[in-house]
Amino acid sequence: MADRLPATMPLPQEFRDLFDWMEANGYFMASGAYPGDRLGLLGTEDELQSGLVTAILFRVATPEQAREHGQAWFGETVPNIEDRLVLFARTGGDGSHVGFWLDDEGRTQIAHLGSEGLACLLGQTPLDFLRLLAIGYKEISGDCLYAPDQPPGEGGLNAIYRAWLVERYGITIPETALDLLGEIPDAFAEASDDPFWRWVRKAQDERDRGA
Repeated sequence: MADRLPATMPLPQEFRDLFDWMEANGYFMASGAYPGDRLGLLGTEDELQSGLVTAILFRVATPEQAREHGQAWFGETVPNIEDRLVLFARTGGDGSHVGFWLDDEGRTQIAHLGSEGLACLLGQTPLDFLRLLAIGYKEISGDCLYAPDQPPGEGGLNAIYRAWLVERYGITIPETALDLLGEIPDAFAEASDDPFWRWVRKAQDERDRGA
């Protein structure tokens, strides 16, 4: 997964630790859409199918796929989009994804790209995102983002992952997504302080003016 990222966007150490943990435990399933690739999971495939772990499927997009996805969102308005935005996981059955975003200051951030247009950051650091996963929402979309002040509807998801994360980093896991996330703009918001939302809207406005 690290080798697919551009030189401008090195894989954060926390994600290396996560992927090593998945590798050590065999938490993978074969990709149906991309033959030969494996999808990283927060548990076994059986646990995923049984709803015992958050339904997130880790797979870093190739540079060609990152370019295609970026052009679908922004047209040609962001030069070398594959160096700025790379999807690394599918976060919901609705087709939402999360990706690494290189902001205008050169920092790599974690950003949500929703199938219905919702765009926002998912925490301030890579560890924030890993803690978000440990809370135990069924998906990192849906209720997690539309009702972030509410805890997951079911308890006990991701128990093994949660224990590993706490032991590895000596951190606590919050009860709700709101404890980690800032403002989450509505998909139809007219304005937002979220830097990723603002970047997406600026690029899309430029795309639309050039159409």
